[in-house]
Amino acid sequence: MKSLFYFIFLAINIPAMAQTNTQNPMEKLSWIIDRWISSEGDTKSYEYWEKTSDDLLIGASETVKDGDTIFSEKLRIEKSSEDIFYIADVKHNPAPVKFKLTSINDTEAVFENPEHDFPQKITYRQEEGNLHSSIEGPGKEGKWKKIDFLMSRMR
Repeated sequence: MKSLFYFIFLAINIPAMAQTNTQNPMEKLSWIIDRWISSEGDTKSYEYWEKTSDDLLIGASETVKDGDTIFSEKLRIEKSSEDIFYIADVKHNPAPVKFKLTSINDTEAVFENPEHDFPQKITYRQEEGNLHSSIEGPGKEGKWKKIDFLMSRMR
């Protein structure tokens, strides 16, 4: 009788225990939420991410050189009914560009849009408390190029 009770207990509770150990992909991105900065010479880049709901992270990026903003974009990571998308809204694009989440683990997220000119791939990686991002895609001559950004938390 004890073994029957134990079997019933396991049959009921194992699915519930498995669900609590499975992390939502949006939750796996919690390490990106912060204010970040990178600096190279007289150029500084800033990026920030904040959680506004379980299905939406809002962000922005800005690059400043000699006190002038030379690049800015509004960013979102949004969970829709079918997928998760990184959405970049940049002035020179007629509409926001969506990049689909194609890979995620506890320290890295990869977003891709093979139809976009550049970039086609955006990667964010947590490395020793820093944020390493990269953008990749075909350059003007058709050769694949990759640009890396290493950011630290703003203090």
